[in-house]
Amino acid sequence: MSETTKPARSKKPTTLLLSVILLLSIITLYMVSPYPYRFYGTMTSELKDSELFEDMQSGQSFCFLGDSITYGSATNGVPWYYHLERYIKGDVTSYSYGGWTVSTLIEGKDEIPSADIYVIAIGINDALCYYENGAASDSEEFIEYIGILTDNLKEISPEAKLYYITPWIFYGFPDAIVEKRIEYSNALMEWCNNEGIICIDPNPIILDAIDEDNPERYMTPDLFHPNAKRGVGLYSYAVLLAEHQRRYQ
Repeated sequence: MSETTKPARSKKPTTLLLSVILLLSIITLYMVSPYPYRFYGTMTSELKDSELFEDMQSGQSFCFLGDSITYGSATNGVPWYYHLERYIKGDVTSYSYGGWTVSTLIEGKDEIPSADIYVIAIGINDALCYYENGAASDSEEFIEYIGILTDNLKEISPEAKLYYITPWIFYGFPDAIVEKRIEYSNALMEWCNNEGIICIDPNPIILDAIDEDNPERYMTPDLFHPNAKRGVGLYSYAVLLAEHQRRYQ
C-alpha cells in the first residue's frame, strides 16, 4: 500500500504581518512622495457659499490664466488652484507660465483656450519687474493692459465670465516693490468694480494665516511662491473664503 503524502501547508502571512506591511508601505509612500497636498482646514459650508464655488459646480468649463503660481513652476507643476479643481465639474484648462505679466497674456491671445469662465491671477511680475520691458510701469499702465486682456478674452469667448485675483503677496522684498503690488491690487479692484467684474483679494487672509505661524511653513524658500505641501492649500482656501466674504459685503 502506497504512503499518503500530505499536502504542503501554504504559508500565508498573518493578519498582523499584512497590517505591518501595509503600514510600512503607507509611511514609505508618504516619505518619498510630494503628496499629500494639504488644504488649509476643511471644506466647510461657508467656503462653498460663494458665486465662484457655485460656478465650479455648474459644469461650465474653466481656464486659469497666470504666472508661475498658476503654472506651478516652484511646486513640480502643482498650481495654486489644485484644491479647487476636484470641485470643478466642467473641463479645466490653463494658460500660464513662470515670469509672465499681463502683456504676456495679451501677446498670447491666439493660444488662450476658449472657456465659459476665466480665473485670472496676474500682476505679481508686473509689480516686481516694473522697470523691465513688457511689464506695466505703473498702476495706470497695468489697468490699461488689464482692459486689453479683458477685451481679448471676450473676443475668444463672448459669453465668458471673468474672475480677477489681485497680485499675490510676497515677503522680504524692498518696500517700494511691496507698495507697488498694493498699488496694482487697489487699482485692479477699483477697475473691476467699475466694470462689473468680480475681483477677489485673498491676500489679507493669506497674511493672517502666515502671521499666526511663519512664512516658511507655507512658502518656498524664496518667499515668493506657495509651497506644494501647505501653501497651495492656503491659497485655494483664501480665494474661496475671500469670495464668500465678497458675497456678504
